[in-house]
Amino acid sequence: MPDYIRMMTENTDAFTRKDVEALGSNLAEDYASYRMENGEAVKRTTSRDETMSIIQKMFDAVPLKGSKLDRIMVVGDHVVAVEKDTFDTPAGEKTTTTLGVYHMQDGKIWRAYSFPINEDES
Repeated sequence: MPDYIRMMTENTDAFTRKDVEALGSNLAEDYASYRMENGEAVKRTTSRDETMSIIQKMFDAVPLKGSKLDRIMVVGDHVVAVEKDTFDTPAGEKTTTTLGVYHMQDGKIWRAYSFPINEDES
């Protein structure tokens, strides 16, 4: 079994460095991401290339300070992680916390489900 914890740690580090190519290297070509809103899974992206493009635009527009995994565990072909992203905003530093559930396939991240925990801890 691939080392999914290492893969997720590498992705978090790449996110903090704003390294889109490194992020994309762990995504399946048919990767898709979903955000849970009002109990429904809303599809956000439909491919690795689309995801990388969206992430690059976000990095260009959003003042990211850093990202970290607070907790992480592997359950079969799934990784569950509590993720914290910190941003600079005109009102000061803002941290968002998300529960991420990742379905792995063939050693890559195939599906990602994002469950917002809160919008600001600052």
